Amino acid sequence: MKKKKSLLQKIDGLIRQARVPVYLHRFGPKTYTSWQHCKAWLLKEKLKCSWQDFIDDFAAYYLNEVPDRSTLIKFVKRLPMWLKNTLVALSAGLEPAEFGAIDSTGLSRTNASQHFIRRIDREKPIARPLKFSMYTSKRRILAFRLRARWRGDTKDVKYLTKNSLVLAETNCLDKGYDANYIHAHFRDKGVYSIIPAKKNCRRGNYRKQMRDCFDYGQYWERNCSEYNNSSLKRRFGDYVRSVNFRAQHAEVTARAVLHNLKAILAGLFHRSLNQSQN
Repeated sequence: MKKKKSLLQKIDGLIRQARVPVYLHRFGPKTYTSWQHCKAWLLKEKLKCSWQDFIDDFAAYYLNEVPDRSTLIKFVKRLPMWLKNTLVALSAGLEPAEFGAIDSTGLSRTNASQHFIRRIDREKPIARPLKFSMYTSKRRILAFRLRARWRGDTKDVKYLTKNSLVLAETNCLDKGYDANYIHAHFRDKGVYSIIPAKKNCRRGNYRKQMRDCFDYGQYWERNCSEYNNSSLKRRFGDYVRSVNFRAQHAEVTARAVLHNLKAILAGLFHRSLNQSQN
């Protein structure tokens, strides 16, 4: 009971800190505020259930007033991109980071069985996975980007650093991000990058530095991206339940926010436990 109350308090504080408008637009009569919609959206994803199950079984326990199912579905699809990016960035906190990492993974569109994924006389899967790129530090997701189609890893770096409120002093990336302009981008931001150079590296001053003077001790800090990726998938699954891409993006946003809030609550718990023991 105490844990659930703390989670609700964190969600309320995050909504106020992000300055979520009371209404997203001024048209039409409104019965519920966007604050109530955002709270229901995050709680539904935390409980890992459908909208109908959330309204029937859990909504009355968490909320005093519950919007209709169709209203909540339409609200999630209409969430603006700036609001979702702000919620993720603020949920990660403003604590400085010494090491950061960028990595990408795939998310299947549905939890279909193997029988329906492939068909006879078809080499490729029916539905291609979503590409999920993350900028992480320790146990928090600083920023993310979701793509409906698979693109090169280097195309997401500038977007991730732009939408993150915190930039790590040293950023570790794998060989998929090996490009001289990626190193230059981090240098322009006033931070450093560690990316192993690909085989037969010949061009780029920063790439040559990585080839000749590579620090494996700092590069292993890249495991924070693997941890956050694994933690997110173990908790919420490696698939999305929504069909529309805007709804899929909102679903992944809610997962990233809840992942960061869980890390904050865990840190507060361990801090209070250490203080009580001392």
